[in-house]
Amino acid sequence: MNNEYALPMITVLIPTRNNDIDLIDCVNSLLNLDYDFQKISIIIWDNNSEQKIRERLKLFFTGLKNEKGVDISFIESTVNLGGFTSRAELFDRIPSTSEYVLSLDDDVILPENLLNDLLKHFNQGELVSIIGPRIVYDDAPYETAHGAGYVNRWFGLYRTKDVETPVECDYVIGCCMLIRREVIDEIGGFDRDYFTSHGEVDFCLRAKKKGFKVIYDPTISVRHRVDRGGTRTLDRMYYVYRNKLLVIKKNFPVPQKWIALIIHFLFWFPKAIIDSILINRKINFGEISIIIKAMYDGWLNRFGKRI
Repeated sequence: MNNEYALPMITVLIPTRNNDIDLIDCVNSLLNLDYDFQKISIIIWDNNSEQKIRERLKLFFTGLKNEKGVDISFIESTVNLGGFTSRAELFDRIPSTSEYVLSLDDDVILPENLLNDLLKHFNQGELVSIIGPRIVYDDAPYETAHGAGYVNRWFGLYRTKDVETPVECDYVIGCCMLIRREVIDEIGGFDRDYFTSHGEVDFCLRAKKKGFKVIYDPTISVRHRVDRGGTRTLDRMYYVYRNKLLVIKKNFPVPQKWIALIIHFLFWFPKAIIDSILINRKINFGEISIIIKAMYDGWLNRFGKRI
């Protein structure tokens, strides 16, 4: 462990919903970090999980407080605010003493050296503001799930690059990102309009507009318990397609904004419908209606939770 006097205070923010097993594993990996947990405060936002799950979590967290002195708070919401609206609520609760914020999904497992290795990047200068590690699949840790993120502002196209050395990029994935406090004070937290999906892209692009740097470090790997290719539920499809439009509208400069929107409707919209037909090997009216609704709502600036 590093010398204690040199360790900054860090607040960890985790939204969760009906995922007690993964969340407990995530918190245990936090407490196993090569870092003084007395310098860490943990705030968890529960998005209206089932009662039995909330009771199980409260019992676990009470034990951590009483037996190990862990600074952990458990906030129970009566409604599901989604991944990024709940993160916006969490950002409003960051203690004034915290110098950095670690934003996590509830289903990540952290390596022991995570904080010490990520913090080194902030020594490169005050403009370095957001750091993300390599994300790998939990059941295949040799396989990159998400690398350095880039956004083509002319075409509204996203791509990730699997690199071997740290690079500056447009965004890092939101399941694990370490953020300097100053950037939060400057631009605020996550935008609650996104509800879920693409909130981290918006946050990173807003930071870059202010001159801050986003760094991806592939030498540090975090395991994420997700399926390859993601989940294809109707609600996820809706927010993915709608929020791509919100990112363009909120962050792209003119004339790139209008060109990207035109390309989105002339190319990406039809492609989404064709992909649905090819994947399902038939016309799935449920999926197609969701895609149309997502595009319609995105164009009309219908934000937040809609389905």
